[in-house]
Amino acid sequence: MHHLSCAMSVNTSHYMFTKQNSTSPRSFDNFSDQILDSPGNGLIFSTAVVIALLSAPAVVGNALILATIWRRTFLRTSFHSILSGLAVTDFLTGLISQPFYASLHLIHGKNAPVIQDNPEVVIVIGIITGFSAYLLVNITIATMTVMSVERWLHMSRRSLTTSHRRYYAAIVILLFPIPSLVVYSLALKEPAFWNTFFKVIIANFSFCYLIISFAYFNVYQIIRRHQLQIQATGISQNFGQPAIDLAKYKKSVETMLYIFLLFSICFLPFTVSIAVSLITTAELTRSAIKLSLVLVFLSSSLNPWLYIWRMRDIRRGLKQLLASLRT
Repeated sequence: MHHLSCAMSVNTSHYMFTKQNSTSPRSFDNFSDQILDSPGNGLIFSTAVVIALLSAPAVVGNALILATIWRRTFLRTSFHSILSGLAVTDFLTGLISQPFYASLHLIHGKNAPVIQDNPEVVIVIGIITGFSAYLLVNITIATMTVMSVERWLHMSRRSLTTSHRRYYAAIVILLFPIPSLVVYSLALKEPAFWNTFFKVIIANFSFCYLIISFAYFNVYQIIRRHQLQIQATGISQNFGQPAIDLAKYKKSVETMLYIFLLFSICFLPFTVSIAVSLITTAELTRSAIKLSLVLVFLSSSLNPWLYIWRMRDIRRGLKQLLASLRT
């Protein structure tokens, strides 16, 4: 006799049939059962409600960003192309992953008869939730990485403006989630792969986080170097144009730092929680994973409003878009 077990992490939902008498107390099957049957079930329900509420601002905000960029009311650069790709990913996260995640966990929290009467439907919802969430979050991380590298290349007078570089960037972003999704598919069939899958999550995030940090550090170094050159030579914009427009690029760097800070706040807690879960399955660790999910999905809702706040061209384009809609 089998029963459905489920545990959802930011990049994965665990949906599988498991035997009632498991021989491995540390297996992720039992880990899943403990989550659903533990007192933390109320926490799952609460986080599901919050994530459902976050879906609307993610869809609306990213739709506005996409409409603003595609309307071409300002000069579009390679950065805007990458930004639009990130907005598409966040839009799909709010449209697909968040509603499916919320509905699945609301069903598990309050509607046990529904699970018993329609187990196949619940399993399908779980698989859609897991694959969509993990695919989109991985694409988000890859896009953020490419965006940081693009800013670094731009500041060093190299960029992704040539078509072949844009194609290479798109290929990297789309191929990045594939190996992990393969491991995820194997884990759905064989629980022994869950441990490997969690390690892959940590490795992917750590690799991208290091690249983002390295790129932004180099951007800071470029700005700092130009500042020192201007101070040493006494060049002023009143008498000659410096190598770069420092005021403009300082603001650009500040914007990138805000994006990096938001990215860190939203994704680091989950990654740390997953790493700790490989060592212990304590209730506190499972609760930390549930709470960190809210931050992960929150990023899709906050990103578009950060762009509107920090990017003048996006803000002006949005004002023009809204004005045209009113007329």
